[in-house]
Amino acid sequence: MKIKELLNTNLDIEVTNLNDDSRAIKEDGAFFCIKGVHSDGNDFVEKAISNGAKVIITEKDVNYSVPTIKVDDSQYAYSSALKKFYHNSVDELKIVSVTGTDGKTTVSEILYQLLNMYSKCGYIGTNGIKFNDFTMDNEHTTPMPDVLFKAMDEFNKLDCEYVSIESSSERLATHKMDCIDFSVSIFTNLTRDHLDYHKTMENYAIAKAMSFEKLKEGGLGIVNYDDPYKKYFIERCKEKCLSYSLNNKEADIYASNIKIEFNHLEFDINGIYGRHHITTNISGEYNVLNIMCAILTLKHFGYDLHSIIDNIALLEPIEARQLLIESKLGFNVMVDYGHTRNAIYNLFKYIKPLVKGRILAVYGAAGSRDTQRMMDVAEYLTQDADYCYFTIEDARYDDPEYLIKKMCSNAANNNYEIEIDRDKAIRKAITNAKENDLVVILGKGFEKYQVTQGKLVERPNDVESAKMVLQELENR
Repeated sequence: MKIKELLNTNLDIEVTNLNDDSRAIKEDGAFFCIKGVHSDGNDFVEKAISNGAKVIITEKDVNYSVPTIKVDDSQYAYSSALKKFYHNSVDELKIVSVTGTDGKTTVSEILYQLLNMYSKCGYIGTNGIKFNDFTMDNEHTTPMPDVLFKAMDEFNKLDCEYVSIESSSERLATHKMDCIDFSVSIFTNLTRDHLDYHKTMENYAIAKAMSFEKLKEGGLGIVNYDDPYKKYFIERCKEKCLSYSLNNKEADIYASNIKIEFNHLEFDINGIYGRHHITTNISGEYNVLNIMCAILTLKHFGYDLHSIIDNIALLEPIEARQLLIESKLGFNVMVDYGHTRNAIYNLFKYIKPLVKGRILAVYGAAGSRDTQRMMDVAEYLTQDADYCYFTIEDARYDDPEYLIKKMCSNAANNNYEIEIDRDKAIRKAITNAKENDLVVILGKGFEKYQVTQGKLVERPNDVESAKMVLQELENR
């Protein structure tokens, strides 16, 4: 495609790839110089040229050995060019954005399942990029723009009508989702997370609420009425806005008569649609809220409420959420992606009444992140779990021993031990479990790697690691 078809320029140069990462530039590429939090693309122009860049896009007055295009906003120019490069496919799709600290993956996966019962829906988020048998690699909750726009184009080629996407605060705040508008924007909740980047909860809320500013005309905002940060989202919603609540009758829909059992949930919804009974195989009080998000979304798209309710009863378990591994040893293991205090609190609220024995928790410290988050989790787990095995999630560039000591400095009790090696920590927890206990492995779920010194180090995911230990014990 000619660069003049992508940007406001007279340059008649054919380009075959666009990127803001000099390492990813290939022959006949266009390199966009974007200033980020930790680096400036302008510092890597020569690398991009050596890799095959034929044109440079920058906000600076500079001259290089290849043609240069000056723009007012490199990030917007990049997104705008990618949108055109990928055939404006994002405009053909009805995109549902889900944002919040906890619940993004579950709500997005519920929507993915339900919308595929009526039409075709793609998914982008923590659990990958997928539609039926189609998948793409994704290293982030919300992909970088080059992957994001390509995924939207692939979904469009597959005749998808909808896309369910997890929108992270960092992608929104850095405008890497520019030129993508949403048909529905959902806000789940806001608790402490990512303050290493946002610094304050207000900044965090404002970043998340940018998703509501991206609603198409005729779109819908959906807000958790129980969350104290709801005003940030309601104020920024220029289209119709509906709310949901666990029990507040001021919300547009709210729940009552909640009955929670293991892998079974029943409740009534009340409000603007009248009273209706819901049953589903995904359980926990927090899934009452998640399912109400889905109901509001599908009703907005015109689907019959009774049909929606029938299909909610058919939902399958969400990948890496409450994943139960049953053993022949009298105890079980659960793997859950939860890694914030709020997510783990909600999980424990669900499982504690159902566990006859002890709860043994495995939780890891994360480097290059807000340390208070992991300290809050350690404090909570040493209060509510019977015993804890503290390990590493992803050390990234930090020293593992320092990370774990920092995390444990906030422990409420001494009912824990430290094992830096994650797989050894999982092995210790399972080996020490007794009849009726539940081992809960938190944080990484299906991720088959750890980030150490900035590099991806392959390992079995938490499910595989747990199953290997269980098999060894069962075969003794």
